[in-house]
Amino acid sequence: MFAENKFSVVDFVYSISEIIDLISPGLNNHHKRAGYISYSIAKEMALPDEEVKDIFLAATLHDIGAFTNEERVQIHLALFDDSSYNHHAIRGYKLLQKFDPLINVATLIKYHHEHFDEAKTEVPIGSYIIHLADRLAILFDENSEILGQIPKIIEQIDQRQTMFHPEAVAALRRLVKLEYFWIDASLLSTHHNLLEGMRLSRETMDLKTLRSFAKTISNIIDFRSRFTAAHSSGVAAVALELTIISGFSERESRLMEIAGFLHDLGKLAVPNHILEKNDALTAEEYNEIRKHTYFTYLVLSKIKGFEAIAKWAAYHHERLNGKGYPFHIKGSDLSKLERIMVVADIVAAITEDRPYCLGVAKEKAIKILTNLVENGGIDKGIVEIVIENFARIQEARGKAQTEALEEYNTFRSTLDEWPIQ
Repeated sequence: MFAENKFSVVDFVYSISEIIDLISPGLNNHHKRAGYISYSIAKEMALPDEEVKDIFLAATLHDIGAFTNEERVQIHLALFDDSSYNHHAIRGYKLLQKFDPLINVATLIKYHHEHFDEAKTEVPIGSYIIHLADRLAILFDENSEILGQIPKIIEQIDQRQTMFHPEAVAALRRLVKLEYFWIDASLLSTHHNLLEGMRLSRETMDLKTLRSFAKTISNIIDFRSRFTAAHSSGVAAVALELTIISGFSERESRLMEIAGFLHDLGKLAVPNHILEKNDALTAEEYNEIRKHTYFTYLVLSKIKGFEAIAKWAAYHHERLNGKGYPFHIKGSDLSKLERIMVVADIVAAITEDRPYCLGVAKEKAIKILTNLVENGGIDKGIVEIVIENFARIQEARGKAQTEALEEYNTFRSTLDEWPIQ
C-alpha cells in the first residue's frame, strides 16, 4: 500500500498557501495573486526556470510568518510604507530554512519587504520581484471590474517606483499593456495549468523528505500558540506507535506519523485569539474551532496521491457513533487507520502538559478513554492497545514533545528581536 506514491513540493506549498489566505477572509486569494504576478514578472525577465519556480513558491507563502489576522491586516493596510513590517518575513524564513528543498524559497521570503537598494547585495532579485507583486496585488479591488482599475493601480506604482527593482518594474510595464495579464491575475484562471507544469518539472519528495516537510508544517501550525506548541508532534508520535503495534507496514506507519504532523493544518484558519484563550469558548468561537478539520481535509485532499492520508489526518474528531465532526462519519465507514488517529489525538490531548494545565495521569487517561468507548465514540480494540502499551506510547509522546518544545523555545527566543505585531 502506497509503495509507489511520490508527493510534489509544489502541491504542498500551494495547499499551505490556501490555508494562509483563509486566515484573513478579507484578503482572499492574495497569496495566489501575488504568486501569479511574481511568476509573470520573472518569466518576462527571462529568469531561469528553477529560479522562476522558487519565486512563485515564495510568493505563494510570503506572509507565512504573520501569525495573526491582525498582523496580516496591518501589513496589507501599510500598502507601500511597509519597511517596519519585516518581522513576519524573518519569522517565515526561520520556519522554512531547515527544510532543504525550500531553502531558496525561505531566503526569498526573508527579504520580500526590502526596498530596492543596489548596495544590498545579499537581497535576491526574486525578493524584489515578490515585493513588487505583493504591493500590486494589494491594490486589486475584487468588488470592481479589473480593467477599469488599471490606470489607478499603475499610478500608485509609478508614484513609488524607486522602491522597486528597475528591471522588475520594466517587466511589469510590458505586462500591464496586456489585458489577459490583468484578467488572469484577477480571476486566477490559469493557476491550474501553471501548477501542472511546475509539478511535472519539479522533483517529488520521497518519504524521508516528506516527513521533514510535514514536521516543518507542524511547526508552522503549532508555533502560533504556546498552548499548542508541541501538540502535533505528540499526535504524530502516538499515531506512529499505535500503527506499528497494530501490525501495519513501516511505510504505512510513517505515513500515519506524517498525517499526525498535519492533522491540525486547518487550525491555520482559526484566529489566534481563540487558540490562545484559556477560558471557556463562546458558541461562536467553538464553531470556529470546529471548522479546522474540514479545512484540513479540503486542503490535503487536493494533493495528488494524498487522498487517503488526508482522511487519516482530517477525521480525528469523527466518532464511531456519528456524533463527531465535521462529516459525522460513523461505524464501519471509519477505517482502522482513521480510528487510530482519533485515539492518537485524544491520548496526546489529555496526557500532554500545556501552559494552563498538566496532562492527566495514567488512571484518569484510561478512565476517559474507557468512557468514550462505552459511549460508542472510539474503537475499543485500539484503546486496549493504548492501555497495554501505555508506558511505551507515553515515552514516545514525551520524547517527541520535548524535542518540539526545545525547537519552539529556540524559535520564540528570536521574537524579542522580531516580535509579533
